[in-house]
Amino acid sequence: IAQRRAWQGEVVLQVKLTGQGKLVSKILRKSSGFRILEQEGLAMIDRAIPFPTPPRILGDRVFTILVPIKFTLL
Repeated sequence: IAQRRAWQGEVVLQVKLTGQGKLVSKILRKSSGFRILEQEGLAMIDRAIPFPTPPRILGDRVFTILVPIKFTLL
């Protein structure tokens, strides 16, 4: 749908992971203005599971990363 309508934009997701690489939560931090792009960004996180194990220094910590995803038609 997004391609047919030439929708483009960037979403920024906030992803929380454990020191073992397990997903704790994911939320939308910045909207693209198009719900379908936001849904796809969140689905991309789910498809990326399992995540690689983070460096040992993160151990038992829960940490947050911001993931920018740019949807651009070429």
